[in-house]
Amino acid sequence: RLVQADGRTFQVIQHRSKGCLSFARGWVEYVRGFSDDTDFWTGLHKIHQLTGSSPKTLRVEATTWSDVLYVGEYSGFSVGSAINSYTMNYGSYLSSSSNMTSDSLAHNNGMQFSTMDRDNDGHSASCSVSRGNAGWWFKACSRSNPNGLYRDTASTDMH
Repeated sequence: RLVQADGRTFQVIQHRSKGCLSFARGWVEYVRGFSDDTDFWTGLHKIHQLTGSSPKTLRVEATTWSDVLYVGEYSGFSVGSAINSYTMNYGSYLSSSSNMTSDSLAHNNGMQFSTMDRDNDGHSASCSVSRGNAGWWFKACSRSNPNGLYRDTASTDMH
């Protein structure tokens, strides 16, 4: 799925808007991808195909329950191959085209992907398991986990 933002076209690799689709999945499903009618994860293999040989600009959008849009952009985003457990890298946080107060992926840069059944993070326990069984590029159970538990109440103010 493609979207337009600021006069540019982006390939959407993850989308969550209703929270009906569980992202508590194992390694194979995160590699292949999964979806329902609105929410989806494109799949690590596809993300690697899109970015592995030609790094892209990553645009992260998060909307609060009060409809405030936060944007973070990252240059040189790439995801490695299966041999490297789909390691995620980016060059720099583009603060000039972002309105997030800080680089929410700094802790994840250079990390291998982890799932509940494949622990590649930098923590003694499985960050995937302790963060809702969702897959992500964890490093010591980092702050950022958009595949984690979907909060469907305004108490968290993000969805």
